[in-house]
Amino acid sequence: MLITDWLQRSAEHSPVRIAMEDIATGERLDYAALDRRVGRIAWALRERYRFQPGDRIAILAQNGFAHLELLFACARAGLILVPLNWRLAPAELRQIVHDCQPSLLIYETDFAAAAISATDGMNCILMSLGDPQGYEAMHADAAGSVAAMMPRRDDDLWMLLYTSGTTGQPKGVMQTFGMVYVNAVNTLISGKVLAGDVFLNVLPFFHTGGLNLYTLPVLMTGGTVIVEWRFDPAITLARLSQDVVSMFAVPAIYLTLANHPDFAAARFPRLRNLSVGGAPIPPAIGEAFATKGLVVAPSYGMTEAGPTIFASDPLTAARKPLSVGKPVGAALIRLVDRDGHEIHGTGRGELQLAGPVVTPGYWNRTAATHEAIKDGWLSTGDVAIRDDDGDIFIVDRLKDMFISGGENVYPAEVENFLYDLPGIAEAAVIGVSDSRWGEVGLAVVVAKSGVTIEPDRLRMVCREHLAAYKVPQHVRVVHALPRTPSGKVEKHKLRDQLLTKKQSDEEGTLR
Repeated sequence: MLITDWLQRSAEHSPVRIAMEDIATGERLDYAALDRRVGRIAWALRERYRFQPGDRIAILAQNGFAHLELLFACARAGLILVPLNWRLAPAELRQIVHDCQPSLLIYETDFAAAAISATDGMNCILMSLGDPQGYEAMHADAAGSVAAMMPRRDDDLWMLLYTSGTTGQPKGVMQTFGMVYVNAVNTLISGKVLAGDVFLNVLPFFHTGGLNLYTLPVLMTGGTVIVEWRFDPAITLARLSQDVVSMFAVPAIYLTLANHPDFAAARFPRLRNLSVGGAPIPPAIGEAFATKGLVVAPSYGMTEAGPTIFASDPLTAARKPLSVGKPVGAALIRLVDRDGHEIHGTGRGELQLAGPVVTPGYWNRTAATHEAIKDGWLSTGDVAIRDDDGDIFIVDRLKDMFISGGENVYPAEVENFLYDLPGIAEAAVIGVSDSRWGEVGLAVVVAKSGVTIEPDRLRMVCREHLAAYKVPQHVRVVHALPRTPSGKVEKHKLRDQLLTKKQSDEEGTLR
């Protein structure tokens, strides 16, 4: 399959329609202007800097127009874009930069020191977004333009997206033109995206959710992407109350919005598509937005596949708020037991994925690729249940499950119960060693503002509603949970923090 330049097509069909708007500055670019800028930047990358096909172009910046301009410019110049996570520590960033070896790193002024440190000893050009002779000069001084991308094969590499690293080791996921295109089609179908839709992007562009849900599909249809430089709940609620039609976010963002003082009075006149994914979905999210007459539809995907694999429709989301629905579009799925045998019909097992949505592998990680993808099937590491209707429920991560007294405990199930309690803002459960039961649960919770959580009282409530082996034996109250940029709780960091350091009474006591 050959992939054509859909930005150029959108510019042909809708030249004066707004393609992107910066929510902070109010700056707007219509499709004709965006198309011209992309063409001139592509010319500069190819002709002025003489970068060769397959060279990597990295960007270290918070959300802005430059990410999307560079993405399409790289497509036209035959280059590979690497959006870098600006939240990483210097050592982590350096590890990723040395892994992908970019020929050019474009950085936001605030990250100049990090960019210099990360590229030390490398043959890499550094360019500032804020320097008039830097990024803007690529467009302004270009002597020509690359009018459109030559049709690309579906297995050609378009970008490297480094995983959040919840296990501590980020890997560069190779995203091809075919993956991005098929995901866009899956998203257009499941999200019922229409030409002219206004989408609010609140996720970072170094994350697959920021680019592929729904930014690139909306640009394919000639819609408008509102770019939020950095998530701010008050700004987000204000814009949702105006012209926004759709938004995709992780559970932590929806919970922040629902707990914000402006939420109670907010009205959302044009919203018709709210999607959530990226982490286990507490029922409290759906309940909060239901008071506004809105259904938040759970979805499922991962950087290595799609990420649009499952997307629950509004009817299913209302009836089964914890289900991610059925697979969409070109995604192939199966559940397998511990011996690798496929489970047909209802049952519980590891979710595996296949089809054109799956990555060819990890950059420079042949062994990791072979471990994750066998015979075309990607092992997700997620435990899923299929019910009588064929709907899928993501129960937990295989690595997070622990065994207490011979019984399997899935932390997400306990976390969902904790989220339903009125005083809890955030919750995470991990397994810890126990001399009697082998392992028991440790609940780490964050209280809502003005609420005091008593560990003994919390465990008593759990005993009234959960099986004994699921009840957390220990409770710790903390100020915040460590999260990746995609909103997932970094449980490996929780274990390090809680099991190797002595906490003060103010932060909570291991009980």
